[in-house]
Amino acid sequence: MPSALRKQLLSLAAWISLISYSLFMMYWLFIGFSREHRSGYMYNLIPFKTINNYITEYHHYNFHTWAINLFGNVAAFMPFGFLVPLLFPRFAKANRLTALFLLVLVLIEALQFAAQVGSFDVDDIILNMVGVWLGTIPHVKTRLKRRQVRPEQGRGNNTKIL
Repeated sequence: MPSALRKQLLSLAAWISLISYSLFMMYWLFIGFSREHRSGYMYNLIPFKTINNYITEYHHYNFHTWAINLFGNVAAFMPFGFLVPLLFPRFAKANRLTALFLLVLVLIEALQFAAQVGSFDVDDIILNMVGVWLGTIPHVKTRLKRRQVRPEQGRGNNTKIL
């Protein structure tokens, strides 16, 4: 398969994946997990309060609740950390990707809070950001491989340059 066609197919697959996964996440964030409209607003603005509670008071939670809240919040956003820099190279830089997703995550938490289908929890933002950052690992590895020392071309010796 020609490399141009292969690149187009990979790009199409990445776009389909990003759109599909985004729709799936919107469902789970606003409708899934048996979310119901609550009366009253719940929020946590203290960093690591909820995380610390799940870790220190683990015996008060069943494993499913504990795992979903700690590891699920991380894993759920890993695909975005992979797909967004792949499709939007300007977000391949950590500071730009972080700024984008902080904005997106604060918006999601605020919408859940306003719609009373979840709580605004700064710890969700922290865990989701960890997921985004972990999702970038394949890109970081690729960049590091490209920067590895290579034999200098055209000199006929084994001198290495960057």
